[in-house]
Amino acid sequence: MIGNYRINLGAGIVGFVLTFFVAFSSNVLMTSLIRGLIGFAAWYVLAYGLRWGLGILFSPHVENGSGYASEGTQDLRGSQVDIKLEDDGQELNDLLKNGQSDSAGANHPPSETKAPTGFAPLDPPKLVRTKDPEELAQAVRHLTDK
Repeated sequence: MIGNYRINLGAGIVGFVLTFFVAFSSNVLMTSLIRGLIGFAAWYVLAYGLRWGLGILFSPHVENGSGYASEGTQDLRGSQVDIKLEDDGQELNDLLKNGQSDSAGANHPPSETKAPTGFAPLDPPKLVRTKDPEELAQAVRHLTDK
């Protein structure tokens, strides 16, 4: 659990004061005190639950085979990330070198041949039609008449 009982006590006092003054505006003193004490108990229990939940959330435990967390060991899963990727560095360097020499206009040595990649740029058909301007004007006149 995070903190100690003083946090619960402080939350209970805050709950008592808030509840007492809200209740005192429309009730007699005894009723306000009783409601203040109920507010104290409610805020005390809420603070206890909050401390307990935060304690579980922020303290990692390892569960052994019995399903109970062992107190001697703590699991640090997720605290470190260890990623190993394939070494594509040489392949990437070759691609970059080929790309730079292509842009410079230099030819590749005859021993290097490019493998077909199967990529073909998209060449859609053009949908633009040229109509007679008089025919288009008649179509517009026909549509505006309706």
